[in-house]
Amino acid sequence: MGAALEVAPAPTLKGVQVKDDLKRALESAVVKEVEAEAFYRSWSERAKDPGVKKLFSELAVWEHEHAEKLSRITPDELIAQGQAPQDLKIPDLLVDMKARPDMTLLEALAVAIKREQAAASLYEGMAMLGGPARELFSALAEEERRHKRLLENEYDDLPTEN
Repeated sequence: MGAALEVAPAPTLKGVQVKDDLKRALESAVVKEVEAEAFYRSWSERAKDPGVKKLFSELAVWEHEHAEKLSRITPDELIAQGQAPQDLKIPDLLVDMKARPDMTLLEALAVAIKREQAAASLYEGMAMLGGPARELFSALAEEERRHKRLLENEYDDLPTEN
């Protein structure tokens, strides 16, 4: 008969689970960025202070760019050479903060600060996975930390009755 056909080994269940976890993490990150964009866009229209309006408008644009970048990444790009992590603990990093239509600006800033911190933590964890997307996630984590600092400055400058 002819030469034996070499077949690549099937992926292990553990490897498939890691890819599924990474895919869900990426999808969740995109959803969170889209939600953040909508949140900032809404508050850019509602805020009375021109500086705050501008800040929220810029944040909406930045979050849109993050969602675009994340939507182009595949789980394979996240998997580093070598052993995959046992548990990504993604749910621990995805803080589900509910915004209310009747929030004050101070409350909106508090929600935004918590969202930015959660996003920074998520991207730091994804950067630790290594692989080709490591630099992107490190950069996204740093951007989220900068967003958080901008928001904290605005929060600190507002009177507490607002």
